[in-house]
Amino acid sequence: MDGNYLLGVTFAISSGVLNHTGSLMEKIGVNSVPKEARDKHFMRILLKKPIWITGVLTAMVGGTICFMFAQIKIGPALVPGLMSSGLIVLAIGSVKIIGEKLNMSEMLGIAFMILGMLLLGLSGLEINSDKVREALAQSDTLIRITVFTVILFALWIGIHLLALKSTTRKGIIMAFSNGFPFSLSNFWVSPLIAVIFIVLSGKGSFAQIVIFVLASIILVVTNIVGIWQLQVAFKFSQVSNAIPVQQVPIQVTPVLVYFNVFALTPPKNISAFYIISGAMLIIISGFLLGRRRSEIEEMGKPSSYSESPIRYTSNTMVE
Repeated sequence: MDGNYLLGVTFAISSGVLNHTGSLMEKIGVNSVPKEARDKHFMRILLKKPIWITGVLTAMVGGTICFMFAQIKIGPALVPGLMSSGLIVLAIGSVKIIGEKLNMSEMLGIAFMILGMLLLGLSGLEINSDKVREALAQSDTLIRITVFTVILFALWIGIHLLALKSTTRKGIIMAFSNGFPFSLSNFWVSPLIAVIFIVLSGKGSFAQIVIFVLASIILVVTNIVGIWQLQVAFKFSQVSNAIPVQQVPIQVTPVLVYFNVFALTPPKNISAFYIISGAMLIIISGFLLGRRRSEIEEMGKPSSYSESPIRYTSNTMVE
């Protein structure tokens, strides 16, 4: 195991911790928004909350910097799984700081998610920048990337619309939908890193310039809209439920990237066991964590929100 690999693992774990710490702070900011401002002036109020802004900066600046360095070292397939370390911080923080309560099935779901992510991380599905650059030179790969991107965008929009129509699990469904923009973002970072220095040096081909422009646009759009959508999901669900459910597509899509987009073969036989076991645990986790009804529906009326921190029980929510 070389130094670059260990450095990549360290950056990936750091990114996970920073991302989920930021999510905790964002949820605290959402909980503090007055009930009368949760519809028309929701984002405007959040932008005035120092705790929320700090959370966004922690996740989007600190987490993204570590994420990009991890991508450079070990590629897009391994990084999301190694970021599972942040779920431990999320689970503890949601209970100790925010006051959320988790029932046994939800705690089991978080444990399954962490274990599933670690198994995917151990699978050895490493894709470095050189492999990405070589793949981008092939027309077949570019077609697969296009199909992959269109499908993920369609799933994102379709599931988001489904969430808007839901009355009992709006937050959870929206959190699941929110995994797709960040899946797209996680993927398109690698093509961007592969071509950015070539394009900026003025030596890029037409295809590389197009990839650079598309990657830049996709990264900006997915992250801005993804952050907004996650805050909406936080209005209706616990952070300890929403974030792990969000992770389901984020963790499963790198496997599809490795096998279906870049058409690579696993480095060793045991990788297949890690991949199958990890993916199954993540999917089961999603079902366990997605069973909780919307917080508003559990209370019976939207007006029960307050500006105080919110505490939860396994079946109801109290202030």
